[in-house]
Amino acid sequence: MAAQIWYAVKARPGTQRPAAARVGAPADRKGETIIERSLRDQGFDVFMPSTVREVRHHRTDEFIVKRFPLMVGYAFVRDPHSFYTLSDCDGVSAILGVAGCPLRIPALDIENIRAAEASELEAMERRRARRIEKENQAGRKLTRKEARDVFPKNHRVVVNGGFLKGMGGYVVDATGRNTIKAMIETLKGLVPVELDIAEFSEAV
Repeated sequence: MAAQIWYAVKARPGTQRPAAARVGAPADRKGETIIERSLRDQGFDVFMPSTVREVRHHRTDEFIVKRFPLMVGYAFVRDPHSFYTLSDCDGVSAILGVAGCPLRIPALDIENIRAAEASELEAMERRRARRIEKENQAGRKLTRKEARDVFPKNHRVVVNGGFLKGMGGYVVDATGRNTIKAMIETLKGLVPVELDIAEFSEAV
């Protein structure tokens, strides 16, 4: 079996955002981006490395999961059937190459990128699980052990409100009072704080 060869293409600005929904689209093409749709419609096997993040909906204020490119501006095409058609495809601004020749990318490199993509997804799922756990525990006082499970020592955090809102730091320890002791990075240096556990979010 011949080795798979991949080629990198430069995506035009704006084409890595979600494409408009298509009625009757197969499950494996739901949620695709504009560049992915354009390439697949032309018969190309495309891989656009991506990550997912939880963000708040601007109207409902509820958390939703959104997909973002892991490598902004780039996608990969496997064994293209025509470089002319590929270069002329909507959303493609260039095929990466050297001295006018398309640059071959070994399948192993693509697998390494896929592994990084999977790692990003796992990290998001852990953050989501911690957020849900924190929300579930919000109505009752946590034990010190439970608080440490949610925010372990040296874990990176961000303050959600007050005069330190948006500032980051790291966890020093959890208490048995539903609070977290942390060192927050400010313009004047590290500031020790002890705030309610609900005042912290995991740093992204």
